[in-house]
Amino acid sequence: METPYARITEIREAVTSNEANECLGSGFVLIKAVEKRDTDALGRQSSSIVYILGKLKGNGNGHTASATTPSSEPINIMEDTPNVDAAILEGRPWKSYSSGEGEWTFVVNQDGSPVAELEPAKEFLERLGNGEDLVVGGHKYRLRGKFLKRYRIDAQSA
Repeated sequence: METPYARITEIREAVTSNEANECLGSGFVLIKAVEKRDTDALGRQSSSIVYILGKLKGNGNGHTASATTPSSEPINIMEDTPNVDAAILEGRPWKSYSSGEGEWTFVVNQDGSPVAELEPAKEFLERLGNGEDLVVGGHKYRLRGKFLKRYRIDAQSA
């Protein structure tokens, strides 16, 4: 049985998203994005994202597998999918807006404590809390105060 990494012929680390996107455009695939933490001589800590990319062997047709979308545009790795189980989000009691565009649910209980069911989605909620709009499944999510909002993404705007 062939391992997932058996077809990789070259590994590169990219320290910026632009560098990673250049690699993606030249036939590399994103293997992993990891947070790298460093401590300097004075004890100050810093962190950065490092992108691990691999170049694949040819697929037998004389072509190398590429990291492109069906429209042949390079993937922008900064538009990464958050690490959250969509089932957690789908399991919430969503309420539709009267306009019919979008839905909302609470992220806190009446006493202000976090909803326990959303604990596995803590990182996702933190990113939303920092002002990011994130896409999971067919929805774009936003966090505004105690409300988690979502809007369906149609195929034309995705």
